[in-house]
Amino acid sequence: MHSHEHFDHLTNVDDALEIFLKTVEKYHPKRELQPLTNCVGRVLAEDVAASQDFPSFDRSVMDGFAIRSLDVQTSLPSLPVMLDVIGESRLGQDCGIIVKRSQGVSVATGSIIPKGADSVVPIEDILQVSKHRISLSSPVPRGQNILHKGEDFSRGKVILEVGRRLRPQDLGALKVLGFSKVHVARKPRIGVMSTGSELVEKNAPKSRGKIVDINRLILLEMVAECGGEGVDLGIVDDDQRSIRDALRKALRSCNLILVSGGSSMGQRDLVPECINLLGRPGMMVHGVAMRPAMPTGLALVNHVPIISLPGVPVSAIFAFHVFGLPMISRLLGEQEVTKAPVRAVLSERVQGVLGFRFFVRVKLKRTEMGLVAEPLKNQKSSVLKSMVDADAYVVIPEGVAEIQANETVEVTLLR
Repeated sequence: MHSHEHFDHLTNVDDALEIFLKTVEKYHPKRELQPLTNCVGRVLAEDVAASQDFPSFDRSVMDGFAIRSLDVQTSLPSLPVMLDVIGESRLGQDCGIIVKRSQGVSVATGSIIPKGADSVVPIEDILQVSKHRISLSSPVPRGQNILHKGEDFSRGKVILEVGRRLRPQDLGALKVLGFSKVHVARKPRIGVMSTGSELVEKNAPKSRGKIVDINRLILLEMVAECGGEGVDLGIVDDDQRSIRDALRKALRSCNLILVSGGSSMGQRDLVPECINLLGRPGMMVHGVAMRPAMPTGLALVNHVPIISLPGVPVSAIFAFHVFGLPMISRLLGEQEVTKAPVRAVLSERVQGVLGFRFFVRVKLKRTEMGLVAEPLKNQKSSVLKSMVDADAYVVIPEGVAEIQANETVEVTLLR
């Protein structure tokens, strides 16, 4: 971990995020028409209104008999009312029967309610049933066990709003309303580049001292997971020309660029320098008051946002969680979704770092007391295992020196 003396100024996490997201305030994602089968997890790019009523007729939600509630309002156990069964409304077929006084029609769950009937009596509530007559021993409310025309979705009403991330049940609603395709936001292209002459694609016998680049793999997969299209920009050597050329090329085709490595203050840290040479405003934030991932930088060049992520994988993951996820969400035009927080009881005291937002990796255990969060022993950002073993993280705010054991905390899941 570099000491933060090198950074003249560290920006508060929320301020940094606000500055960064402002850069895409006026951004509207391009849209594309996709068949419903491609749309789960995609973000809707239009309001969708019901083009018809659903159901398109009054239907029964029980097996039983469709009757007129008026006919049985005087019925008592001691004085049951008899009705004549005049036919059946068959499932999947139209029904032309009209129910008149003291008549009933046999119905199944899902079948059409015949004209004249205004209530369905479940088969189990009927005192006695013969082929042509039924008797009822108690009154029934009007409209019971009937799903009315348009009660589920009514024609002209917006059922799904622009910016909604589509779930399987949403696609079911679209299908039943006659949609086979829908406009979704085109996946933003997210370029992912690693910098560093020490990086290699895989370990070879003579590559002692080299470091296998895992950031690209991790970041590309996280991008895919949240709905972006990852563009692999490869490993780029630690020299100004290579980095500038790679960035220049990426700026032409990407909606967001993630560059890991070369972001802190050592002499090899060329990324911020290169970004500033490429265009204005360049680096807007360099150094964020968070741990891990303090050297994170946020930039804008030619209207394309860029995140300069630390080279340490754990730090890169946190920088992506804090800045990458919300930015990709904006580029998709996704509505702000308020997720219910997950709460857990802290198993032991944890110390914060005053002035920094501190991310503590924890394991979660289910106990009779509910969810318990156990801080991992080794919280070094250089330890990848701390991310592999972590189920979640706890955020310790900037002004908090420590949180005591047995306190309830909010956790952010890492699965």
